[in-house]
Amino acid sequence: MVVFDTSILALAFDENANPPTDPATGQLLTECSARIDHLIKSLSTAKTRVLIPTPVMAEYLVRAGMDRDKRLAELTGSRVFVIAPFDIRAAVECAGIEDADYVKLRAVPESETKAKVKFDRQIIATAIARSAMVIYTGDVGLASRAKRNNIEVVMTWELSLPPVDPQFELQYGEEEMGHVAVLSAQCMGE
Repeated sequence: MVVFDTSILALAFDENANPPTDPATGQLLTECSARIDHLIKSLSTAKTRVLIPTPVMAEYLVRAGMDRDKRLAELTGSRVFVIAPFDIRAAVECAGIEDADYVKLRAVPESETKAKVKFDRQIIATAIARSAMVIYTGDVGLASRAKRNNIEVVMTWELSLPPVDPQFELQYGEEEMGHVAVLSAQCMGE
């Protein structure tokens, strides 16, 4: 089982979602839709279920506006997605989550609110409670906390592109097609 965070969920289902910035180039991630589609196709082929923690679901639905009911139906009506509540098991896991800021009693950086840190911890705790192996995310803070808690993380910009079909079609103009027809006729002895 794998986990999608809100950024991945939005990229998968919201055509208006903006691709993240690729840290290697400083530009928007290229072919983001193709990467997400390939991820979903790969998970589907492997019959891997996707866990959506309820904190992720809440954030995703808040952004949905008028499409809230449609988006909810898409996720709850699919066998691929498992909506997982932040329940007692997750609460117990949340209490034990390793977080460097809390362990070292450092102040939370200004770029992250305490609410966001708690939100990330709930996502990670739900993942741990449900034995998820990987979190797919575009959130560097969530990724860092997940890694500290022994969960594999795949960032959006690390997603593979679909393989190129070795049997690709060549595009010919009319002139080239005429040459192909002449060559074919010559090879056939005409």
